[in-house]
Amino acid sequence: MRVEIRARNIPLTETLRTYAERRVRFALDRLSDRVKEVVVRLEDANGPKGGVDQVCRVALRLEHGRELAIESSDTNLLAAIDRTLERASNAVTRAVGRAQRQDGARLRDAAWQPDEAATLT
Repeated sequence: MRVEIRARNIPLTETLRTYAERRVRFALDRLSDRVKEVVVRLEDANGPKGGVDQVCRVALRLEHGRELAIESSDTNLLAAIDRTLERASNAVTRAVGRAQRQDGARLRDAAWQPDEAATLT
């Protein structure tokens, strides 16, 4: 799983980069074989004005080309990172489960063959 951290309108310190990377790995570790790439974008939307403007956006590229995007904002950037990655973990779990159910249904449909004797004439 490739992880990329980007920042806009805020300084991307080594501490912040390390925190974000560790949170990504913690949140998505059990799903890392399904997640190919994670891009975390951190932004101060209003600059120095204050308010709920610390934004964390996560873009995920899953196996088979599927993509997910999750965004959260908060007054605290670390809280925004935590919330976004928790939501990302839930979204990946749902997407993987959905794909498995669809694959299973396709396999069942392909394997099912009606009996010649059971068909109505």
